[in-house]
Amino acid sequence: MTYEDAIGAARRGGSIDFEGRKARVVHLSQRSGRDTPHSARVELDLGDGYLTLLGFFRGEEFMEEARERPFSGTT
Repeated sequence: MTYEDAIGAARRGGSIDFEGRKARVVHLSQRSGRDTPHSARVELDLGDGYLTLLGFFRGEEFMEEARERPFSGTT
């Protein structure tokens, strides 16, 4: 995922290609500058659940460091 794709989708409520399928960008937040570990958080709606990616942007590419599945333990 590139920074431009992610920020554009977040601003217009659009989707990006993520691991071979479309995912809606629900929220994108970034602390400090690029190339800083754990500085970006991307929240995706995969259609069958939500996924939060934690990482940073190196140049234009998102470097994933961790992922979380919010609401995975709830009914």
